[in-house]
Amino acid sequence: MTEIAAAAEVSKPLLYHYFSTKSDLYLAAIRAAAEELSEATRPDDALSPRRRLRQALSAHVAWIDANALGYRAILQGGISADPAVQAIVEDARAGVVRRIAGRVGVDPTSPAQRLALRGWVGFLEGACLDWLTTKDLGREDLVELLASSLRAVIRVSGPDAAQGAADRDVRDRRRRAKRDRRQSPRPIRP
Repeated sequence: MTEIAAAAEVSKPLLYHYFSTKSDLYLAAIRAAAEELSEATRPDDALSPRRRLRQALSAHVAWIDANALGYRAILQGGISADPAVQAIVEDARAGVVRRIAGRVGVDPTSPAQRLALRGWVGFLEGACLDWLTTKDLGREDLVELLASSLRAVIRVSGPDAAQGAADRDVRDRRRRAKRDRRQSPRPIRP
C-alpha cells in the first residue's frame, strides 16, 4: 500500500480511509476498468447498426490493446480465481449480453439466444487474448472477424433457431434413410 500511495501521490492514511485492504483497492480498480471498457464501447446511436457494431468492437480492441496487462491479469491471472473478481467479470459479461440483445432485438431470455450470446462473449475474450499475444492479424481484420461472428451467432440462434434445428434433424433423418435404402442389398426375386 505504501508504493500505491506514493504512485498516487496521496498519503497512506488517506488511501486506507477509502480502501481498508489492498484487496478492496484492487477490486475497486477492476470495477473501474470494467466501467471504463463499457463506457468506451458504448455505441453511437446516430450510426447505422452495422457501423455501430464495428465502432463498438473497434473501441473494445483499442481499449484492450492499451490495457493489455490488466486485461490479461483479470481474465487469465491468479486473481481471476478470486470470487469477487469473478463476480465483477460476470457482471461485465452480462452487461455485454444485455447491450447486444437490446441493440439487435435478441431475446436474452430465450435459452438458445442467451447461450449463443454468452458463447460469443467467450469467443470475443479468447480472440482478443490470442490477438494480444500474437498480433498476427490486423486490428481491423480482428474487428471484422468479431463482427461477422456475432452476426452469425445471432442468425443461427434467432427466434426460429429451434424450429430450424428440428427441420434440419428431420431432413438429416430422411437423407440417412434414403441413403441406407440405396446402400442396403436388394433381395433377389425369383
